[in-house]
Amino acid sequence: MLDGEVEPGRLRPDFSFVTADGDLILWEHLGMMVREDYRKGWEWKKAWYEANGFGVGRSLFTSQDDERGGLDSACLRSTVNAIKALLD
Repeated sequence: MLDGEVEPGRLRPDFSFVTADGDLILWEHLGMMVREDYRKGWEWKKAWYEANGFGVGRSLFTSQDDERGGLDSACLRSTVNAIKALLD
């Protein structure tokens, strides 16, 4: 569970990692972006993360399904490698 320090509220990211320096890295998988309500929910959630200091590509990473519900293994690998680089 992640409590907002600037923007109040509490979220549960899909995955979280802690660097050796104690920094928190988050990974959200966006599985239903074809649904409008899900996209709107993600926009709210992303704004909440950003207000609380988690920037996309810095401490917040995402992956998502394609329009058919499939995954691109190269994109997943890229996300994993970006997170691993911060954890090493």
